[in-house]
Amino acid sequence: MSTIFDLHATVLDDYRDFVRSFFLIGDQRAQAFVNQALEEGIHLWPEPLLQLSPSYVSGPTVDELAEAGRIAQETARIFRFEDGRPFRLYRHQEEAVAKALAGKSFVVTSGTGSGKSLCYFLPIIDNWIRQGGSVGQVTALVVYPMNALVNSQYQALQDLRQRYERRYSRPFPLRFAKYTGETEESERENLRRDPPQLLLTNYVMAELLLVRPEDQRFLSPNGLRFLVFDELHTYRGRQGADVAMLVRRLKGRCAAKNLVHIGTSATMISRPEASALERRQTVADFASRFFGHPFTPEQIIEETLAPLSEGGPPSPEELKPALDPPWPTDLASLRRHPLMRWLEYELGLELSPDGIKRRVPRKLSEVAAQLAELTSTTPESCTESLRQFLAHASSLREGSSRGPALKLHQFISQGRTLYATLESRDKRQFSLEGQVQAGEGKLFFPVKFCRHCGQDYYHVLRSKTHFLPYPLGEEVEEGEDQQAGYLSLDPIDNEWSLEQIPEDWYTPEGRLRPNWGKRVPQAVWVRPDGSFSEYPQAEAQKMWWQPHPFSLCLACGEYYRGREREFVKLASLSSEGRSSATTILATSLLRHAEQTQAACSKLLTFTDNRQDASLQAGHFNDFVHVALLRASLYAALLKKKELGFDEVAQEVVRASGLELADIAQNPALDPDSPSAEEVWQTFSELTEYRLYEDLRRGWRVTHPNLEQVGLLKIEYRGLGELCQNSALASLHPWFAQASPEEQEQLLRALLDQFRRQLAIDVPVLKAEPQRRLRRRAQQYLNEFWGLEEHEELRTARFFVRQNPSRENGQMLSLGPRSTIGRFLRRRLGALI
Repeated sequence: MSTIFDLHATVLDDYRDFVRSFFLIGDQRAQAFVNQALEEGIHLWPEPLLQLSPSYVSGPTVDELAEAGRIAQETARIFRFEDGRPFRLYRHQEEAVAKALAGKSFVVTSGTGSGKSLCYFLPIIDNWIRQGGSVGQVTALVVYPMNALVNSQYQALQDLRQRYERRYSRPFPLRFAKYTGETEESERENLRRDPPQLLLTNYVMAELLLVRPEDQRFLSPNGLRFLVFDELHTYRGRQGADVAMLVRRLKGRCAAKNLVHIGTSATMISRPEASALERRQTVADFASRFFGHPFTPEQIIEETLAPLSEGGPPSPEELKPALDPPWPTDLASLRRHPLMRWLEYELGLELSPDGIKRRVPRKLSEVAAQLAELTSTTPESCTESLRQFLAHASSLREGSSRGPALKLHQFISQGRTLYATLESRDKRQFSLEGQVQAGEGKLFFPVKFCRHCGQDYYHVLRSKTHFLPYPLGEEVEEGEDQQAGYLSLDPIDNEWSLEQIPEDWYTPEGRLRPNWGKRVPQAVWVRPDGSFSEYPQAEAQKMWWQPHPFSLCLACGEYYRGREREFVKLASLSSEGRSSATTILATSLLRHAEQTQAACSKLLTFTDNRQDASLQAGHFNDFVHVALLRASLYAALLKKKELGFDEVAQEVVRASGLELADIAQNPALDPDSPSAEEVWQTFSELTEYRLYEDLRRGWRVTHPNLEQVGLLKIEYRGLGELCQNSALASLHPWFAQASPEEQEQLLRALLDQFRRQLAIDVPVLKAEPQRRLRRRAQQYLNEFWGLEEHEELRTARFFVRQNPSRENGQMLSLGPRSTIGRFLRRRLGALI
């Protein structure tokens, strides 16, 4: 059986492979150093933290509250489980309901899963049942920081309504609705004509309720009895001030005389040593400023925790025999088990002068070391015992009861930058710690790698006498005293020289173009302390300097015109990108959770703002496109082993598993109709284009394609036969001397370069067929699988023998100093 620890390890393995996949390192010593660091993982993620979710002190059921006259009998009929059992409140819920029904404002601060929403939904519904009011008037406004929470709580209310209406065959006592940017216009009109009594929204839409004339129908003067803000801790800084002003304007427009202000929040004070009074006073001060209404510490309701286990912390004598299975298989025995009792007080609860409070999460290694000392065993054996026991305990179920809920907190950081000293390849030192000093007279400098070949470059600041490490994460203002740029050793397999400057940097007359003149690499002799000279010096290493922006790779010859971001040109261990990292972690977690059943395959992601959320959603969608395209190509090749250019698109579409309704503009289209055939033909042509585009080198720098990771091999039909043809000997003397295998190796590399630059003669890469494809995609394909309105389609590029007189993005050089020309010259000794 897979456990949460197995799931955690698998997800981190996927992330480690992802980080490895998108950068090359040409230097073997540097590669070995980085591989070791990635295997250890400590520079990408610290050890996870573990925590057991505590239990809460129980209070009365809703039936008991109704019998005592504290809520209406009808309210008790609503808050029931599917089988008819009444909800039992926790003590903090009971206290919150009592304050609300007494007309007192309050804030509930408690952990996730503690039922904070019940603290306001129950009194809001009970108030309407008891007091009624004007139909078509919003009496309770609940504001959430994001739509995901609106949707979740709306669904919870829907479940209550459906259970109530099925059981009693009558309408739910009050109307509720959600009103967000996702609400359809027709539904908005219905709500404006007949507003619900309970409205769920977000703070942006709450603002629009005030300013849009058509929405002011929701907010009747003196009509609002409850104003609820969920997740108060999210309102900080300028946004918090904006929302606090919104609260005052809402109250000014529609607050009833005795408006009840309600807030819910996670813990809002980070000092573990703070007393209960200090915690409540801090929250009260915040709530007073936020709501513009006085709050006292007595109006702050904290969770009341209770041990799940029975018997208190065990003695060391009880613990030692409890480390090994078999362990209890029923919850009653588990609660009394010594290891369960010990773990609850080490990972769940902490005794304090104010009573019981949550214990902060801890590393498993720390807990295991503590247990080993108590039981006179080894930390390694204790670690394994704890993993097995926690997985076993959290998996136990008995009806609606369950074992302790285990939380695993994993922080993922960007990969640290590699640093190296300014020495020869066989002597230089490496580090991932970020320190500057590498010893007496030596400095560490950050290193980046060419995304095409793995040649390494030191990122530096140049002054008149010294090179200094470029400060990572900062924008340095350049001037006369310092200039940002890059230093490089000679490539591993050859010595670089000025003769290898790209041909495109020269005019037809052989002069350097003005825009390239200052970007030519210059030889400098550098000492390990960063001091340098423009002439050879003792104990100095010859290196090549080029200023920012990075222009030319000395190893592979790839060059840049200056419009590209440095991120596209050079990679580092910390260049995985936040959106890409989030997407990889999320999809890996969902995939493996589904496969292993170690956790529920659901994921809730929080982000700082709507813009970031929108960006991440777009990144997820792009990832789905790319992943399905590559997975389908891989699946098609597993089936047929080899696919020609004329059949690959159709086979990939067939392997994708998509149905007509998934891709068509009209999902109800008859699959046997001529229009359906047009849909599939259009989608196949678009898939063919996307297959070519995905193979373009350097396209998605953090998502290498199947060819780059070694899962796909491109063959050229007839290449082997061509290399057996004696006619090649007339092209160049080298061909007369080379074996067919050597000829094929050379020509394959040449054709690969053409293909990766999209210099391919196929209809889907030509302008007129692409215009027709765009029109057909708009007609037949839906928004997700079709083409976006402004999506650019790339047309085929072409190579010319001589450098063109003006820049042309579609025209690439085949001249002596071009990338291909330098490659051929190294292989043949002279150009064809």
